[in-house]
Amino acid sequence: MVLERGAQRVIITSYFAVLGLIYVIAWLSPALGMYRDDGVYLLTARALASGHALPQTKFPPLWPAILALFTLISAQPQWLKIAPLLSTAGWLLLTRRLLLRMGATANGALLMVALTAASPTILFFATNLMAEPLFGLLATACLLMLLDDRAVAAGVLAGLATLTLSAGAALIAACILTLAIRRRFRSGLIFTAIAVVITAPWFGWSLADGNHFSTNILTSLAANEKLVVLFRNSISIVSAPYDLLSGFNNTLAIVATSLVFGWSLIMRRQLVPDLFAAFFCLMVLGRAEPPHRLLGAILPLLLWIVWRVFQNMQRREALAAAVLVAALLPLWADATRIPATRTAGFFEASGQVSNNWSEMQKLFAAIRSDTPPDAVLLANLDPVFSFYTGRKTVRGFSPNGYALYYAQTPTLVTPDQLLTAIRQADVSFVIETPDRDYAEAPLFHRTVDALERGGILEPVSTPGLPADYRLLRVTRTSF
Repeated sequence: MVLERGAQRVIITSYFAVLGLIYVIAWLSPALGMYRDDGVYLLTARALASGHALPQTKFPPLWPAILALFTLISAQPQWLKIAPLLSTAGWLLLTRRLLLRMGATANGALLMVALTAASPTILFFATNLMAEPLFGLLATACLLMLLDDRAVAAGVLAGLATLTLSAGAALIAACILTLAIRRRFRSGLIFTAIAVVITAPWFGWSLADGNHFSTNILTSLAANEKLVVLFRNSISIVSAPYDLLSGFNNTLAIVATSLVFGWSLIMRRQLVPDLFAAFFCLMVLGRAEPPHRLLGAILPLLLWIVWRVFQNMQRREALAAAVLVAALLPLWADATRIPATRTAGFFEASGQVSNNWSEMQKLFAAIRSDTPPDAVLLANLDPVFSFYTGRKTVRGFSPNGYALYYAQTPTLVTPDQLLTAIRQADVSFVIETPDRDYAEAPLFHRTVDALERGGILEPVSTPGLPADYRLLRVTRTSF
């Protein structure tokens, strides 16, 4: 059965109308900065806007610099969220153009764009202050320039992509190798020189600080720990496409995805973008952090690897059924998250309510009214509290990626370590929030509870707040 063009237009229009409504709901959610990384971006952007750069080298500077321009106008969530929304829209438009350039049909390119836009992870990127949409936009533009043999433009875009996410180094390496394979040595030299000039200052500063490279297994971890990270990340990479579309993963999905991608690569390979996707996967494979989020930045290229083979299936009815299931899967996953957006924002993976935004606002108000302006706070989500309360806030511990995500018995912070941090930073108040979506939260809560039992901390009365939103005063700094 083949649908008429009119029926196809109705289906496509309806699909994008539903998707657009979901985006509007997620965009209108009041929460902002509640995922720790976007909290760091937000705090860095405000510092840049005020002319004071924060000494953080974990995240490259381009995205906070762009957000700083938006904060000069307003710090309202709906205004700030325009930046990632525009980046996502530009990324998807260029993705369609890139897919058409690489041989996709108009309907096939539209399908890849639709699936990418409907992914719960991409929706999370687009409606929170995450850098991945800007990276996707710059990387896609770079690949288009590479196909046109415009080495100068490609080098600039690759450099800017790397200043957005450090994984852009994989893009630079893939472009250099692609130009070398095609014997475009002059273009390769020009591209390399421009990309290196743009990125070298940032990587030099990061290397000097050491913070940026602490999550790379090549520069940290024992041999047995490296193997654990490589194995776990390999499984995560294989399961990523299904995970990114549905928000879930299981053993069957991992096996099926492995078979589908293996068969697709055997049946048809393509230098661009396969080489970039391969380098990108190798880069995230060696990070002591789950690779799921970074892989979202190349989701349309992963989908294209499969679609360029399956689009030629002879059994069109079976293909149409598979497309229908694939298209509805992310929409269903998005719809299950809608109830949480009203109070907690649109969270990336589980869709569970981590911290209730209305309760967080009450806690912000309590902190502003019950603590002096020069008070030093300690909280797991330190950027969020620093931004919304105006108080200096520290985390008190620096979680090791291996201990947090891969160790069987993680030990991130002990009462003695947190007490030392309280002394060194002259902390006067400690904050507890549920933080259910964060792996380190249970360990942090147990440590704070131990300090409370030891008489180091005492609760401050906060009427109207649930029991798991707490402000505690530091009463003494020794057991």
